[in-house]
Amino acid sequence: MGVLGPRSERTGRREPVVVEAFLRGLDVFRPIATGYAALLAWTRRDAMIRPWVAVLVLAVMAAWSLGLLLYRRRSRAVVAVEVVIAVAAVLATPLADGTAAVAAGQYTLPTVWAAGSVAGGAVVAGARGGLLAAGVVAAADLLEIAGRPTQATVHNIVILVLLGGLIGLAVDLARSGLAREELVLLERERLRERERIARVVHDGVLQSLAWIHRRGVELGGPAEELATLAADQERALRRFVSGAGAPGETPIDLHGADGAEVDLRLAVTAHERPGVSVAVPGDPLLVDPQVARELDAALGAVLDNVARHAGEGARAWVLLEGDVSGVELTVRDDGVGAEPGELVAAASRGRLGVSSSIRGRVEDLGGSATWTTRPGAGCTVRITVPRHPEERP
Repeated sequence: MGVLGPRSERTGRREPVVVEAFLRGLDVFRPIATGYAALLAWTRRDAMIRPWVAVLVLAVMAAWSLGLLLYRRRSRAVVAVEVVIAVAAVLATPLADGTAAVAAGQYTLPTVWAAGSVAGGAVVAGARGGLLAAGVVAAADLLEIAGRPTQATVHNIVILVLLGGLIGLAVDLARSGLAREELVLLERERLRERERIARVVHDGVLQSLAWIHRRGVELGGPAEELATLAADQERALRRFVSGAGAPGETPIDLHGADGAEVDLRLAVTAHERPGVSVAVPGDPLLVDPQVARELDAALGAVLDNVARHAGEGARAWVLLEGDVSGVELTVRDDGVGAEPGELVAAASRGRLGVSSSIRGRVEDLGGSATWTTRPGAGCTVRITVPRHPEERP
């Protein structure tokens, strides 16, 4: 089959199935089209001025068609030679049939064989190649009739342009789909490898660091400093094996490059610190840059409320989840809690941390924020937003 690139180690293919099907179809089309052109030339042989020109042209077409059955490589150079043969065959028609027959609407010598060169250009070089080949053959058609196109000539040119453009578009889409499949398989391999490493690290290093942290806290004194260090390293290593970034890595720009989506996990894990534990998905959670910025600010406001009002020694746990429809951010603390009515009273007194910094930001994105709290039981904040901000009239 046509060798247009190296065989992929992941998909096992050099080209998409549709491209290989087009190439096989063209290998069958060329000999059949040559036979059809020979049949038409035979039926008008007595009216030809120079029959030997037709014989020579048809012989070259036949040799090329049969030769491509043996030479399986399809490159731009091969397509260029085929287009040259098609153009030469078209321009040889007045020599074989005479200008009078051509002016009367006589078929060109290659007839539909020339369309095979346009289709070949589209298969090898995509839509641009197909349209370029169609333009060259169309120019030969116009030159053959001395620039006086008939209705049949215009009809054939339109068909050539559609043939080259549509086949080329189909090939371009198929190749881009194969490239995306390659990236998906590569990402899947990367995730499997990361999961394997994460299991090894979790079963060894992370458990050891967690044990050192617990024992250091229990022993107190100088061991407490070691416990703090172990806890910091445990958090950094968990962030690394989860794919959310390397230890000490600066969070990404939440404005995104040229409006591209950003990984929300990096913004959320940047808030992890002593007293704040963060859990994020293993896969990237891509959202609109505006959503990432507003959620980052809302999470900062929630954690600030924990630090200010949850009480001394209160801890917070942040959980990030997401699916195709949106993302959910849950923040739970073990602080002193509050009566639900106190939140409303705080907003009425001008303390806008809840109503403006959190709920206002979330609702502007088309999402919602809810609080669950009671005295002595801490507080849970659940924020749900779409991946892209909703357009408002």
